[in-house]
Amino acid sequence: MNIIKRHTRPNPQKNIKGGIVERESSIHASNVMLLDPDSNEPTRLGIRTLPDGRRVRISRKSGTVVDK
Repeated sequence: MNIIKRHTRPNPQKNIKGGIVERESSIHASNVMLLDPDSNEPTRLGIRTLPDGRRVRISRKSGTVVDK
């Protein structure tokens, strides 16, 4: 998902050619989003209190309850 371009220097001992190499990188946990149950697209979350007093997480796109 997160592809970065890395400039590498040639190293004949390790048989590495120089140039620009594309490789995967990590992604921070704050940038991870849950999928909307209806549209299967990334969505933000909200909290809604049900009439019986329970607090549930809802998706902001469709308003449906998101399971754990």
